[in-house]
Amino acid sequence: MKIRYIIEYKRPDPNKWDFIPIGVWAHGVDDRSAFEVGYVSGFDAEEWDAQCVVNRIVEQGIRELPEDFLERHRDAVPVYLGSRTIVFESDKYGSVTELVDDVIGQIRKGRID
Repeated sequence: MKIRYIIEYKRPDPNKWDFIPIGVWAHGVDDRSAFEVGYVSGFDAEEWDAQCVVNRIVEQGIRELPEDFLERHRDAVPVYLGSRTIVFESDKYGSVTELVDDVIGQIRKGRID
């Protein structure tokens, strides 16, 4: 399955410009209804914000997300709080859930491939 995704970063110290990866948003290309977000534990506020996006999608009955959905949400994080990467694309996973689980596992290990 072809999947597009972005990785979210946070600035843990507002006085330094160091960023740490904290989560991932994944969106199916072939199946544009496939969408999932995931965060490492301890970043409840960021996960809450992402789940609010998911909830709005469900509440509005949206079945397919636009092709540029990730680009639209990429700049929603103010740079003084964190950032989101450019959109990456992968076809090595069978589902968005597999990609999210794998990337979160990589973040926990301290290395993203």
